[in-house]
Amino acid sequence: MKVNKKIALVVCALAAACGAYFLIRHLVMTDEARIKRVIYQGKAAVEKKDIEGVLALVSRDYQDDLGLNKVAIMMLFQRAFREFDAIDINLAELRIETNEKQQGHAFLDTWATVRAEDKARYLVGSPEKPCRVVFTLAKEGGSWRVIKAAGVNPEEFAL
Repeated sequence: MKVNKKIALVVCALAAACGAYFLIRHLVMTDEARIKRVIYQGKAAVEKKDIEGVLALVSRDYQDDLGLNKVAIMMLFQRAFREFDAIDINLAELRIETNEKQQGHAFLDTWATVRAEDKARYLVGSPEKPCRVVFTLAKEGGSWRVIKAAGVNPEEFAL
């Protein structure tokens, strides 16, 4: 009986330590680090062709200078995911800025390669001439979501 109490005590202590670690990590993480995490989660979701993962990072209030909203973004990505066998996104020189209005900006140089029918090509930018993209993010319910993207024009690539 005493052994069971000791095991239960050790398990409770480990659970408390894990909980404290994640709580402290969440409280200590800066907005810049959270925005960077959103950018890398978006990259991973696109490369996995995970439309739900992509849309989870886009605000329902998304509106860009091209007139695209969240529904248009969804349709654009669905079409790209159907047309391409593989998508590889490269990020370079990621810089994050936040302001007092609970908005953040991610500035990055990027290029994307796609493969379809055993042919590979650059979809956006290239290593020699990357595309300069600016994501504007807003804090919604404690999470950062993209509310605007600038620098990539869907008309530049044929989908």
